[in-house]
Amino acid sequence: MRVLIVDDEPAARRRLAIMLEELDVEVVGEAANGVEALEQVQERLPDVLLLDIAMPEVDGLDVARHLRDPKPLIIFQTAYDEYALSAFEHDALDYVVKPVTLDRLKRALERARERLAAKSRPALTIDLLEQLERAVSGVSSARRPRVLVRDGTGRLLVPFSEIIKFAADEGIVCAHTAAGVYPTDYTLADLETRSAGGFVRVNRAELVNVDHVARIASNGDGSATITLSNGRTVHVSRRRAGDVRSTLEA
Repeated sequence: MRVLIVDDEPAARRRLAIMLEELDVEVVGEAANGVEALEQVQERLPDVLLLDIAMPEVDGLDVARHLRDPKPLIIFQTAYDEYALSAFEHDALDYVVKPVTLDRLKRALERARERLAAKSRPALTIDLLEQLERAVSGVSSARRPRVLVRDGTGRLLVPFSEIIKFAADEGIVCAHTAAGVYPTDYTLADLETRSAGGFVRVNRAELVNVDHVARIASNGDGSATITLSNGRTVHVSRRRAGDVRSTLEA
């Protein structure tokens, strides 16, 4: 079994590596943040990720969301309370509580071996990840300055300040910037929460950066049209026009 350690604390990574060596498990690498983790998963193809949740900008749940097939099994490292941990009680998940003990790590790895040997295993779905995010939202609710987007075969961290709008098309939400358009693995609702008021929903499919709104004009039927900093326009639905105006005037 090949394990990749992901933790932003060097001391925690060293401690886990020592325990894994004691358990005669192969460590294929270590990653200090979420972007490194995604890169190393593609390069080293581990069987298991020992994945810390509470990392800055790209946390463990972000990493899980962005993994590509074939996906490794995930053992989350958590420091959350008993209420939050109840959300991890699912066949597709396993977790160890920090500071990790040798006995608990051994049991998690034994379970991972069983799941790897099985012909099929439960999937870590987007719905399940959203449930986990809700469970730990009180711990990781701080506004994040950047968001992870796709860029060819890799990933980029793009500052929210550079994103003019997010737009959904055929189930894919893209970040529109002056440099280009980048697909993401988030929903508009996720991004609205992550931006912490920096963006406003103007219709079912678009979320606009309030700092990139140059002008708003009424259409005479209750709806409105916004002109963005790049000269493009977006339609504001009648249902959302009042909230949009209130947000822009705040």
